[in-house]
Amino acid sequence: MFFDDHPEFLETSTTSANVRRLNLRHAAIIEENHDVLVGARVLDIASHDGRWSFAALESGARDVTGIEGRSYLVDNANRTFVNKEIAQSRFRFIHADVHEALRNGVGSFDVVMCLGFLYHTLRYVELFAGIRATGAHHVIIDTRVSLDKNPVIRVYRNRLERESMAVEDSYSYGGKSLVGSPSMSALKRMLATYGYRIASKTDWPRILSEHESPANEAKKYLAGKRVTLLAVSRD
Repeated sequence: MFFDDHPEFLETSTTSANVRRLNLRHAAIIEENHDVLVGARVLDIASHDGRWSFAALESGARDVTGIEGRSYLVDNANRTFVNKEIAQSRFRFIHADVHEALRNGVGSFDVVMCLGFLYHTLRYVELFAGIRATGAHHVIIDTRVSLDKNPVIRVYRNRLERESMAVEDSYSYGGKSLVGSPSMSALKRMLATYGYRIASKTDWPRILSEHESPANEAKKYLAGKRVTLLAVSRD
């Protein structure tokens, strides 16, 4: 399993260090999308410690660019990639606010990975406009979603001191940021507005069955409170 072979990523971050769950997410996010990653220029939004950027390279991506708001996670990602002797031409990590980086332009890409970020922002217009501006044909999304049937976004507060929460930005106040959790219909509408359609949604019961894992390793996915999907450009 991927994270058994690369245990460094269990030490370069305090977030989601459960190796069994990480391996399942690798199967759902990376293995399920192997065909679109091979040979692709990949943008990793909120790239954290580079774990999914590295997984994309290992799956055959041509190169990866990550945007991450916490400087020490960028440092950890760069250190890990250097230690693994990945050619410098194949990776770049940018320390910046995701939305500002997208607005300023980060280049053209074939695939955008937006993993664990949609529920750490409310700036969806900036986000999807920025993704559209990259020219990416595919967008891989892994996110929490609300169970509302209507196209709504539930609003929450994140405490910024926690690594697993939102990064401080110009809209933060008093150590907190407002973030949202869109319903599936809201997510579909936002994607459609910027020229994308949902092409596939990972079958999490099958993933668990194939890896002989207990249901408690993916409770939110099985309950529909979290999803992994692939969106494709209509253009």
